[in-house]
Amino acid sequence: MLLTDPNDKPQWKALEERFAPGAGFVNRSGGSPRPDATAWAVLALRAAGGESPSIEGGRRTLAAMQDSDGRICVAPQHPAAYWPTPLAVLAWQGAPAYDGPREKAVQFLLSFAEIGIPEAVGPEGGHDVTIRGWPWIAGAHPWVEPTSYTALALRACGYATHSRMQDAIRMLLDRQLPSGGWNSGNTITFGLETRPAPESTGIALQALAGLTPKETVAHSIAYMQRELAFIHTPMSVAWAILGLHAWGETVDRPQERIRQVLARQEKLGPYDTASLSQLLLAWHCGQGLIPFLCPDSAQDKP
Repeated sequence: MLLTDPNDKPQWKALEERFAPGAGFVNRSGGSPRPDATAWAVLALRAAGGESPSIEGGRRTLAAMQDSDGRICVAPQHPAAYWPTPLAVLAWQGAPAYDGPREKAVQFLLSFAEIGIPEAVGPEGGHDVTIRGWPWIAGAHPWVEPTSYTALALRACGYATHSRMQDAIRMLLDRQLPSGGWNSGNTITFGLETRPAPESTGIALQALAGLTPKETVAHSIAYMQRELAFIHTPMSVAWAILGLHAWGETVDRPQERIRQVLARQEKLGPYDTASLSQLLLAWHCGQGLIPFLCPDSAQDKP
């Protein structure tokens, strides 16, 4: 079964069937369960209003994957690859039974400040290598996507004013390209401005929504509006829509765009779990992720 209509509840089985009890969601049929795929699927099914047992099963599996220090690694044999941790935090959001694992993961993210500092950039320019964000791998340089995911997780748990959250905001703004947009996190290379990427731009816009004046990201919003007409890949379209909606921007027929992307599965084959989940989130979260992830009653923590 292909998931081509996010409003057709029976089609959600295309996602639910990727859950292996006690192991989590696979990213593709026949693959091994992964924490990131599990977290994205839990978020998507919850946003869609589903009551699938796989939501609770996914959360329980993520808790079983958690290390003693709070991190959730991409695989047990790779403890340094802790980047799924903020995604697990988001998957546990709204489930009081997982307040303990969630807060333990948050404290790990807040305390983790080990980053790799590359050689100082030359006079041609570049980003500020001293700002502490979050990397893909422990000890590596911080990058846009893992820092954005962590910012979303911290904000959802009430840490919007924490000093590490302020680090995230500073880092993302510093990695914004002068002409607008983001990529993985490089701004100037050999004296030349690098090119933006739609997926990275949408993720960063979503992470920064409401945390910085709109004029500070105006060029990036303009880039995203221009680029949306030319992109067709699921993650890029999903994050472009989420990022623009997070800033209150109008997107021309967003659900039609999502349907078109989903329909391409009939030719290309089923999308991976993360891609399907992000498209579902873009469909059901018409104001971006913040209203879904951050209840109005959440109290900010020091």
